[in-house]
Amino acid sequence: MAIIALEGMKFYAYHGVYEAERRIGTTYEVDVRVTASVGKAVETDDLANTINYETIYQICRIEMSKPRQLLESVLSGIVEGIKKQFLEMEGLEVSIKKMHPPLGGRVAYALLASKQNYKTSCPRCKKDFIRYNENDCFERFPNLHPATREMLNKQYDDKCLCDKCLRFYAG
Repeated sequence: MAIIALEGMKFYAYHGVYEAERRIGTTYEVDVRVTASVGKAVETDDLANTINYETIYQICRIEMSKPRQLLESVLSGIVEGIKKQFLEMEGLEVSIKKMHPPLGGRVAYALLASKQNYKTSCPRCKKDFIRYNENDCFERFPNLHPATREMLNKQYDDKCLCDKCLRFYAG
């Protein structure tokens, strides 16, 4: 297990509710911390088997360059972009600081942060697996019969099963 982080990324961007914020812009600072297994990367010494922090930087740069009213939208864009790029993250933390927000007084920054844990345990086989979206359990296996879905929901208290166990039921 490792933490791969980029901290203190600085961007000049044009986010804000007020027109002046979107016209003048301000400085933002973005921090990203990814928790992931790096065993395969250690074995192979291959960048393709780890979290490439250059890719993380590019995702942040692209999302920060899209003017939006709310930092929540920017944060969501960064989180979703990283999730799409890296399928084996166990956790993801992203924070955005808006430096010196225009609030009528001295404020160092406004902060918005997201902390996600994607590692969960299968209630059937008890093995850990990665699950990014809470609502995608059965969507990953569209050929699973509706009666089987209902039975699994009842048997496992609406908890999602790992892909291996779902494959067993999907046939």
